[in-house]
Amino acid sequence: MKILVAIDFSDISEQLLQQAELLGSAMSAEVILMHVAEPNPDHIAYDFDPAAMYAIDPSEIRQQIAERFHHEHQQLQAMASRLREKHLACKALMVQGDTVDMLLGGIERLHIDFIITGSHGKGLLSQILLGSCSEALVRKSTVPVLLVPADKQ
Repeated sequence: MKILVAIDFSDISEQLLQQAELLGSAMSAEVILMHVAEPNPDHIAYDFDPAAMYAIDPSEIRQQIAERFHHEHQQLQAMASRLREKHLACKALMVQGDTVDMLLGGIERLHIDFIITGSHGKGLLSQILLGSCSEALVRKSTVPVLLVPADKQ
């Protein structure tokens, strides 16, 4: 059995790891942690000021994105190491693209049997305007999805 855990590095990530450890141990499953990084922006010019055009160095922007991806990759590998220390078979994958599409694609490519993801508890208006990754995943997934609610303090 293979369990896919969608990691976004938010506060709920720790709860997802706890669930992965619990279920992975109980089911003797392989755990695959997947973080979907945001796609590279096609256009980086918010509040574009033509006078500032020469102040923006594209290589600096690329460097910042590369540093963020490197940091996220290190965090993901550290999470996988923690689960391996608890004697779970665990892999960590970082992909780039649309979150829901990449997770759904991972189900087929990785032969996933079960998904664990977080629900951040957005309000109804946010879900209507922005949508919800967890809601879309539940609707479109061909395998069971465990939604772990955000801890409301």
